[in-house]
Amino acid sequence: MSDDEIDRAVKEAAEYEAQDKKRKEAIDTRNDADAFVFQTEKALEEVGASLDPADKAAVEADINALKALVEANPQPENMTDSQVDEMKAAKEKLTESAQKVFAKMYENAQAASGQAGAGPNPSDFGGAAGGSAPEDDVVDADFKEV
Repeated sequence: MSDDEIDRAVKEAAEYEAQDKKRKEAIDTRNDADAFVFQTEKALEEVGASLDPADKAAVEADINALKALVEANPQPENMTDSQVDEMKAAKEKLTESAQKVFAKMYENAQAASGQAGAGPNPSDFGGAAGGSAPEDDVVDADFKEV
């Protein structure tokens, strides 16, 4: 290749680099939004009954708005900058409204782990006074060198 052809190829690559970055941003934005819709729907199914009805309705409305944008753009590489910005804004709005849903899930998980930790104390089973582990005939491993 001549120097002119190499220079032309480098310039073309630089031009396409900007387009590729925009395309990647659009694809990532749509994929993130789609995943967040799915995640929020699952969380809402799990703890929706224990939420304030107004909070639940707000989250559902934001889910539906973002889901409509995701479904309206099945090929994200063809999205315009304004569509990408609109999807980002809708995802941000859903993130804010879903905070209570995820906080409720966290509370439920903490309550469940707290109940699991409230079980019997293993040192109470046949151990010596003072809570040391009971002696037994457990052998960690047997091996034979050949």
